[in-house]
Amino acid sequence: MPIFADILNIAWTIVLPVMLLVGIGFTLQKRLGLHMPTMVRLNFYLVVPGIVYFSVVNSELAAGDVGRMVGFTLGAMCVWAGLTYTVAKLRGVPADQRRAMLMTSIFYNSGNYGLPVQELAFRNTTFGSNGATSLQVFVLIVQNVTTFSFGVLLAAGKPADGQWRKTLLQIVRFPPIYALTAGLLTIFIRNQLGDNAAGAARFLSPFWDTIVFAKNGFIVVALVTLGAQLALVERGEGKGPVATSVLLRLVAGPLVGFTLLKMLGWTGPVAQVLLISTSMPTAVNCLLMCMEFDNHPAFVARSVFYSTLLSPITITLTILLAQSGALDVAMK
Repeated sequence: MPIFADILNIAWTIVLPVMLLVGIGFTLQKRLGLHMPTMVRLNFYLVVPGIVYFSVVNSELAAGDVGRMVGFTLGAMCVWAGLTYTVAKLRGVPADQRRAMLMTSIFYNSGNYGLPVQELAFRNTTFGSNGATSLQVFVLIVQNVTTFSFGVLLAAGKPADGQWRKTLLQIVRFPPIYALTAGLLTIFIRNQLGDNAAGAARFLSPFWDTIVFAKNGFIVVALVTLGAQLALVERGEGKGPVATSVLLRLVAGPLVGFTLLKMLGWTGPVAQVLLISTSMPTAVNCLLMCMEFDNHPAFVARSVFYSTLLSPITITLTILLAQSGALDVAMK
């Protein structure tokens, strides 16, 4: 049974290491009570900017690939939003809860979860883990910028006085954007230096080593932080269509992604990375925002928890689909 063997291999070599680290974070939080603000700041201000800068500078991506990542991510989010809104209306979900449900569908864990999965999924391929993480970085940036803009509107409803200014400040302060800008500037300077770039690189090697150290710590810090965040989620008895929310994120997410890729005719590693990225569970940021604006946080908490708990199944199957060559078969 080759398919079963492939599923077992993906689950064992790609998904299990990720979930073990999430489990360690969960256990440490329950037993020791990690200081979450410190953990989150380590991610936000150090390891995520580190991997963004490293991935961009080392990337051999063409501008077209970057454009495709950004365009596809935005397009898929629009389709998920339309699908979720339709399902919510058919189910009679109240308007305020409908906004929370939209958040659980369109905003997913593209960083703490998505980057490690992509790195492990492509580490033994000719494309390489750096190629995959370089692409996923742009998904991460699109997801976070839209979360801190459109996501605020969904969580809060009608924007209050000064809310747009506060939202703009949140986006401006988003460290990975500065890491992306610094990476692009580094590439520009490297190209301008030409043959002298190697000498400049040797002179700046202590700074580069620091970035490499920060980047190498990403998987552990990010996944332990995710596990610790899940340990703090109060699942409670909040009312809401949690099962529908989880199905929309984990099942409809990759199905929509696969359909869009087939319609666009995109193939190869870029398409594979895009497909795998659509299978990630609901982002913890959704819960934090709904708690901030008191928009059904119990419902969102349960959606985050159960989508993460069940995600190993759907991520394994999505990786299998991506690696099977199904994207390379032309639509009839």
